[in-house]
Amino acid sequence: MPAAVPFRDLRYVRIATDDLAEPSGFAAETLGLQPSGATDGRAFFRSDARAYSVCFSTADETDAVALTVATDDDLASMSERLTSFGIAVKALDDADCAARSIKKGIACRAPNGIAVEFVWRPLASGWRYHGPRDAGIVEFSSVALATTDVAADEDFWTRIVGLSVSDWAGDAVFLRLDDAHHRIALYPSQQNGLLGIDFAVEGINNVMQNFYFFQGQQLPVVHGPGRQPTSGKAFVTTRGPRDLLYTFSTGMDRGPDLDGRVPRQFPAEAGSHCAWGSPTTQPEFLGNTL
Repeated sequence: MPAAVPFRDLRYVRIATDDLAEPSGFAAETLGLQPSGATDGRAFFRSDARAYSVCFSTADETDAVALTVATDDDLASMSERLTSFGIAVKALDDADCAARSIKKGIACRAPNGIAVEFVWRPLASGWRYHGPRDAGIVEFSSVALATTDVAADEDFWTRIVGLSVSDWAGDAVFLRLDDAHHRIALYPSQQNGLLGIDFAVEGINNVMQNFYFFQGQQLPVVHGPGRQPTSGKAFVTTRGPRDLLYTFSTGMDRGPDLDGRVPRQFPAEAGSHCAWGSPTTQPEFLGNTL
């Protein structure tokens, strides 16, 4: 069996939608993401040096998250590894790769149904990210996935894909692929699929500025302002089209010390998702074990 391969980053998230207008307007005007083109039923948005980090798609595609591998050989090894675990793998054809702005890629499906794409040589932008609203965004930080079978999804992302557990909060799992505390978070849920997207901002001032911006726009503040005990990040979360959660955060733990640290188990309670005690009715952040 081929060994697990290293990943360079969490590259992009694709969100299936019936209509591009509403999510595109929300991405630019509310989140402050920079539009970076639209073609063939897809609208792309930048949050940093990537060519894009968010794609809204009406092109009969499922939600997807993508991880970048370092080499073409790594891509081949990942394909062999997934196949050895009995997972169906699709090689992305030239049209698929062009639509994703990548040189080459493969795709499979996680137990919760979301498409997982492994990509090589994704396109970067030579221009500095500059959003239409100054939300303070510096990076596409992480994605949250909902799952009705968290054990199966944890097994997929760790034993098969090769990510590492940083911490558990109840049965919620925080998974890292680089020096950040997590890039993927799995939440036990009554639903499967994409739960939310997190963008890192410059500092706590931006978290609070976005909190007041959400209030001013009469958007729901789903969670926060608060601090996540596991990762240490300060955050505020609102809800956007298709009921997906959008978070601005800062201060996530990162660095080589995480590699040698034993994963911690936090209690299955709301306090394990916000050390400041911010109220929320979002079931995935209440800490209940399903």
